[in-house]
Amino acid sequence: MKKIIKVVLILVVLAAVVTGGLYLGYTYKQGKKIAKVAPLSNLGTDEYWGDSIESFGQVTADKSQMGYLPSKSEVLSVNVKEGDHVEEGDVILTVKKDSQDINNKKLQISKAMHTLSVEQLKLNRLMKTEPVPTYIYQQDVYADYHYVEAVEYYDSSVLIGEELFDYHGNTVGFTGVDTDDTTGETIKYPVESESAIQAIKNRATEKKDRNGVYSYLRSNTYFDYETGKVVGETSYSIDGDVIDEKKKPEGMNAQELNEAILDAQDSVKKQDLEIRKLQYELETMENTTDTGDVVAKVSGTVSKVQDLNNYNTTQPFFIVTATDEYYISGSIGEFYLDQLHIGDIVSISCWDNGATADGKVTSISDTPAKDGGNFWTSGNSNSSNYEFKASFDKNSGIDIGSAVDISITPSGQEEKGIYIPAYLIRKDAGGSYVMRMNDSNKLEKAYIKVGKTVWGSQTQVKSGITMDDYLAFPYGDGAIEGIKCEQVEYLDEYGGLG
Repeated sequence: MKKIIKVVLILVVLAAVVTGGLYLGYTYKQGKKIAKVAPLSNLGTDEYWGDSIESFGQVTADKSQMGYLPSKSEVLSVNVKEGDHVEEGDVILTVKKDSQDINNKKLQISKAMHTLSVEQLKLNRLMKTEPVPTYIYQQDVYADYHYVEAVEYYDSSVLIGEELFDYHGNTVGFTGVDTDDTTGETIKYPVESESAIQAIKNRATEKKDRNGVYSYLRSNTYFDYETGKVVGETSYSIDGDVIDEKKKPEGMNAQELNEAILDAQDSVKKQDLEIRKLQYELETMENTTDTGDVVAKVSGTVSKVQDLNNYNTTQPFFIVTATDEYYISGSIGEFYLDQLHIGDIVSISCWDNGATADGKVTSISDTPAKDGGNFWTSGNSNSSNYEFKASFDKNSGIDIGSAVDISITPSGQEEKGIYIPAYLIRKDAGGSYVMRMNDSNKLEKAYIKVGKTVWGSQTQVKSGITMDDYLAFPYGDGAIEGIKCEQVEYLDEYGGLG
């Protein structure tokens, strides 16, 4: 009995030594690993303020006249200068009448409106396009097919032949088996004649099946790297033929799509303003008398007049204003109507000189804009848009006739928080978490409370981390709690998502 106890104690001690050695070895290896961590200030932002509504327009006034001259107009004389007061009907300038071609101008407007409809259609399609994942990884799945690869023939337990098969069960050859009388080695040789094959089978007293395994590509599966969702899959038969296919998404990722949308929006804006300029040119032509005089349509002050010998056809040649109140018109989607009110402030930015101003909403239309309105946002692109007007200080440096961008953040849309790339977040039974460097310069798991995803790739973090934290790419070494951390500027160049 004492001997048995002694043996058991020895085994326990040995087990403890082995376990301890394995643990020490594991700890040593873990201690050698280092996680790259980057400052959250380089990875995310805390400056997101909801989905802004972007619009554009042109500065005007309730009582004003903008005179655009076509590029081929020949100006004979200018009768006013800036600051002059004019009465309705006064001659502002005189042009050579036969240098104006009204029919051609109408044709230009028609062509420009067609181009605008094409550009708007492109924009609408882009707004409805779903971005493809920024990062897609592929996983190949193989399957084993078990089949009879040979039938072995024996004569008194001695192998004398093998009939070979492919995985479809088709005969692919017959091998005879013999023994070298001198060396005693087994010799295999091909048997091709039917009579020789049959002779071996007739000699056999026993036959056995030998199983084989054929490994083949069963499927290619594609995953969204950030969400882990399957985004494509191709299944194959054992012969490599495609059984079913859901192609991996191709096209623009969120960033590329956003850039394409911005380009399309820019094209629409420029084309829309080109139409407005052509329409103002047509209006000036139609306001020209038979003798070539362009007359004032309102009584007011000449706030702008260009040099007769050097003028820019993309800008109004003259402006007459009868009021000190400047305003811009924009559009807002129907889903935001209840969040925009008279008196709300919008941001205005001038295309020409970059001047900015705050405008105060003075009116909001009760009926949808006939042309759809100059409006876009990340919301429903099929919604109707409603025109609003906002007045602003005429001394802001933005002149009548200037093209401007308009930006609105609807009430209730502001959502503060930290926004980080979705690939830095993982989930387990405890919830969503990131891998963060702690005060001891060691990697730890930090659980967070997440909100919505914006821009197609950034996830809102409502609590759990601060902008002062350093985060790791939460895979590979970056997923191991307790290992040392090395601070770097960015994760991309270290295998995270490079």
